[in-house]
Amino acid sequence: MSIKKLIVIIGLSMLFAGCSTGRYADELQNTGPLTPTEMGKRYLLGRGVPQNNAKAFSYFSEAAKDGDPFAQNELAFMYAAGKGTTRDYSKAFFWYQKAADHGLASAQYNLGLLYLHGLGTEPNKTQAIHWFQKSAEHGFEPAKLALQKNKS
Repeated sequence: MSIKKLIVIIGLSMLFAGCSTGRYADELQNTGPLTPTEMGKRYLLGRGVPQNNAKAFSYFSEAAKDGDPFAQNELAFMYAAGKGTTRDYSKAFFWYQKAADHGLASAQYNLGLLYLHGLGTEPNKTQAIHWFQKSAEHGFEPAKLALQKNKS
């Protein structure tokens, strides 16, 4: 194989690796310590590290307790899906509520779903619609669809 072909192959490999990390490409360089939330994202998605739900859960737990709404939302998802931990809708509800109170549209939508289906809380269509509305006000499309479907 010629040196030129080898350089092209190495360059393409680096390009694909950079594309696969998406918005985390800059973080893969030596930019200093990463936050627990960023580490949680890396382990959840396997970006620059081996994918590991238990480690992602641990990092998101740390950041969620420190008040990071994104981490609270991800921790709630992990509880709801049983990723890296035992499925627990009550804990998912608790963390979605925290993130929703910070105004995170996806958490507001997910909280609405828990209310709608009675997961981790008693079913409450009024509360579900309330949270779908708050999420839709941020332009979150799934919440807009849920409002259309559930308004009576």
